[in-house]
Amino acid sequence: MKDVFITSTLKSEWNRGFNYRLCQKLEEKSIVCHLPQRDTKQDGLESDKFNQNIEGINNSKKVLAIGVNESINWGLETGYAFGSGKKIILLTKTDHQIPTMSLGMYYKILKVDDLDKVDNYLDELIKYIKE
Repeated sequence: MKDVFITSTLKSEWNRGFNYRLCQKLEEKSIVCHLPQRDTKQDGLESDKFNQNIEGINNSKKVLAIGVNESINWGLETGYAFGSGKKIILLTKTDHQIPTMSLGMYYKILKVDDLDKVDNYLDELIKYIKE
């Protein structure tokens, strides 16, 4: 079982780069991640991607939702995770408006001034993942 499934849009260049950098930082600290852009086959049938992401969520202890440039797929993944009883950590910017209907889904919310400065909040994020 992996420690965390990272859900974030893949439609934004910033998100794709950030997701990968964050995953690397977490894995350097022995947090085992399922990163869909790396661990889910991105070509081929949509149904295969769906099944692999569902399996990735099911086989992770928690879900880390990157709350920037959210997409419908991000919302569906977090909704599925919540409905499955997974604890969801939301990582977002301090000035980001969190949709009312999703507020109750999060186990922890970590708001930071600058997401790109991962080293400034990495220890706190790891604490939430390990709790």
